[in-house]
Amino acid sequence: MIDKYKEVSSRIFGGSAERIEDRLGSLETGLRKSNLGILRRTYVSVMLMTSFLSFVGMFLATSTFFLFLNYSPLYVISMGLVVAVASSVSVFMFMYLYPVKESRSRSKSIRNNLPFAINHMSAIASSRVPPYVIFKLLAEFDEYGEISTEARKIVRDVDVFGHDITTALKQASIRTPSDEFQEFLGGLVSIEETGGSLIDFLEVQAEEAMFDYRQMRKRYMDALSTYADFYTAVLIAAPLLMVAVLSVMSMVGGEVFGMEIRDAISLGIYGAIPLMNVIFISFIHLTQPEVV
Repeated sequence: MIDKYKEVSSRIFGGSAERIEDRLGSLETGLRKSNLGILRRTYVSVMLMTSFLSFVGMFLATSTFFLFLNYSPLYVISMGLVVAVASSVSVFMFMYLYPVKESRSRSKSIRNNLPFAINHMSAIASSRVPPYVIFKLLAEFDEYGEISTEARKIVRDVDVFGHDITTALKQASIRTPSDEFQEFLGGLVSIEETGGSLIDFLEVQAEEAMFDYRQMRKRYMDALSTYADFYTAVLIAAPLLMVAVLSVMSMVGGEVFGMEIRDAISLGIYGAIPLMNVIFISFIHLTQPEVV
């Protein structure tokens, strides 16, 4: 179904995509590093097709809605065009930025799993096997996230495309979204080309990667300590103080921001406090490392 949609999109908007794809230069880099597995021209065609369908669908839906409410034809058409254009532009921009988002997500996965993957590679290398075997074994472990995906691509380049391991590593360093992994692969290439000790290189890289990981965890734990103090002060002590003050004020009477004090207390307890807790938990979830 997806392939058919791509085919139809390319057939209808292929010419337009060819004319504008060069103006979307950053899109090619994002597609290459996001692992979406689609050509730039095809993706641009899908972007145009989806934006067009969004325009038509939102225009019809909005026009029908306002027509049902007995608005004038001019108003119906105007609102339909406004909503349709806004929807179409939003869809186009979302699809344009989506490969970048996926690329950053893959980069984060690689960065968080890299210390453990290098440690594993160092243990395998101690048996004096070549880099190809190391990546072939690494590709069998899904626990390393996108690093396992990159390892499978390296093995594919050697087994299917007939590249030597050095060429496969160079190509992997070009398409990876992670600067850390790119630097690591560059070091492997240098070791292969100069005949250096692979075991010593991986041992040093494993030590450095684990040190960086421990530092990252330490910084995160320090940040959590600060967040805990903030939570205690703002989301525990402050609401209790607010409820206490409003309870006393309710005995005297009056209003707060035009509301009855009893209503203000209910709004704070059942609305503001839960909302602030949800926002705080979401913030912690979004800022924590993937590997905990």
